[in-house]
Amino acid sequence: MASIHTRKSTKYFIACFRDSAGRQHTRSTRIEAFPVHEDPKERARLAGEARRKAKGVADSFERASRGELKRETAIRETLLSLVELAGGPRLKVKTADEFLTAWVEDAETAGKTETTLKRYRQVKREFLAHLGDKADAPAEHITPEDVQGYVIALRAKGLAPKSLQNTLKILRIPFTLGHRLGSLTTNPAAAVKVESSLGVERGTFTKNEIRALLTACDGFENGEQWRTAVHLGYYAALRIGDATGLSWGAVDFQCRALVFTPEKTRRMGRKVIIPFAPALERHLLSLTASDNPEEPLTPDLKTPAGERPKLSKAFARLLRRAGVDNPQERSHAVKTGGRAVSKKSFHALRHSLASDLANAGIPPEIRMAVTGHSDLRTHGKYSHLDPETIRAALAKLA
Repeated sequence: MASIHTRKSTKYFIACFRDSAGRQHTRSTRIEAFPVHEDPKERARLAGEARRKAKGVADSFERASRGELKRETAIRETLLSLVELAGGPRLKVKTADEFLTAWVEDAETAGKTETTLKRYRQVKREFLAHLGDKADAPAEHITPEDVQGYVIALRAKGLAPKSLQNTLKILRIPFTLGHRLGSLTTNPAAAVKVESSLGVERGTFTKNEIRALLTACDGFENGEQWRTAVHLGYYAALRIGDATGLSWGAVDFQCRALVFTPEKTRRMGRKVIIPFAPALERHLLSLTASDNPEEPLTPDLKTPAGERPKLSKAFARLLRRAGVDNPQERSHAVKTGGRAVSKKSFHALRHSLASDLANAGIPPEIRMAVTGHSDLRTHGKYSHLDPETIRAALAKLA
């Protein structure tokens, strides 16, 4: 049984204990054996308290040396109790579950939108499920392999590379903050990457397909509003959320331009100015403008971000009605898994505009001003050159 005693050479209690082989050991408890106080009664009370703490430290030493602390939680709790017995603060080591729960709660307090919080909660729930029993271990024990395994599991379920990148971006938030504040010694998500080569290359619409698409709006559900959305998607390169949520206040007939803040850059508050293409201007002038600047151009199509798949499905039906061939590919290189992704979605209208401008010889800086891209590398993925354009360029060689 562990015991404590004092020595003239030190002011601390000395712990005496035996290991599993019966060998005796001594260690300093770092607890002062002779507290100083003017009041004899208080000095006696402090001495008794110090002796109790020192005995607790000695017992912990003996349990550890005999190999009685098998489970990780027991080792951690013993370590924390030693710190407390030695006069240090009671430390709280958060488990992975507690760590991520605190992150979501902080986001709620910070006033994040419900759409953002919904994604945070989803990522938290899925990642903890992937960790399994490790969710109850300290957050410090999460490794890059854990995060990479989570990404690989999502990819095996068919999540598109872009969605994987967004998920990883969200998961990096709490770990980056924890590392910066010192609650984590490393950031396990920092080195994890998503292979960009696994994506599906978007297709483009021909001019005849866009004409067929606009014609198919006749008699289609909310067809006139879809006609407006298609005009905005192609002639102004608007994403589906902006095209279906654009208000009349963003339509400036005097300046002959759209002036608005895209959803994607709304947090930065950066407005864009997109001059009217002649066809877009004629279409907008044909509509009955609302006196309310907050009124959407397509009120029946305006949809919260979380419900955008419904819009995408409606657009797919419009494509079928127009007789536009819409091939599908798997969302990653594994042929036996993954979900099918349409090459010609509403977003392909942006690709079509960028490609048509590129084939017309419009400089990239002007094309980027229309699409809103800030770097040439990203914009390059949108510019699909026709073989004839390349052939004409090659013909200029000596």
